[in-house]
Parts: sequence; C-alpha cells; structure tokens
Amino acid sequence: MTEIMPREAVVTTAVGLLAVIPVAMIALCVARGVFYGLVEPGPYDTAWGGPTRAGAWAAHFVISIPFIAAGLLALVGLGRLRRSWLRWLDGERRRWWVLPLTLLLYAGAALLVSAWLRQV
Repeated sequence: MTEIMPREAVVTTAVGLLAVIPVAMIALCVARGVFYGLVEPGPYDTAWGGPTRAGAWAAHFVISIPFIAAGLLALVGLGRLRRSWLRWLDGERRRWWVLPLTLLLYAGAALLVSAWLRQV
C-alpha cells in the first residue's frame, strides 16, 4: 500500500470539495430527470412534456441526459486537474493553467454556493 503524503492529501481534498458540485448535479438530474415519474406524483398538466405522465417523464429524461454528461465530463476534468497538481508536487514543471484554473473554479463554486444559499 502506498503512503499518502500530507500535501497530496490536501490537493486531493481540495479538488474533492470541488467535485461535490458535479456529483450533486448528477444526483439531482438522475432523481428529477431519469426517475421523474417515480419522484413526482403529478398532476402533470403544467409539467414539461405534460399533460400525461409518460410525456412529462420522457421530456425530463431527455433534458437530463446532457446535464448528466456535463457532470461526468466535469469530474473527468477535475481528475486531470488533480493529477496536474500531484505531478507538480512530485517535482515536474507545473503547467501555467493549473493555479489560475483552480482559483477560477473555487471562485465559481463560491458564487454558486452563495447564490444557492440566498435562494433557499
């Protein structure tokens, strides 16, 4: 078993915190898109694809697929960002975009969480 260095744990935790957002997005899209007919009791008169349950379910399913794909791509991107940070910590030359992208992602995450907390 390989030993995890404290700085590697910090990088992994920092990127892992960012990963909460796409994971939550995927979970929401699966619950409210793929399983729409099971979690929404109706009536479906004003729902997208309504007024029938089948139409509303199909519309929500089709709309959720691109968002699930985007969430999965975001997770792949975060994995690559983590690997870039770990390579830099191992002594390789850091790519110029790693630090600005990380700061930009954290700023965006802070704005998203702030906006979400204000509307709750």
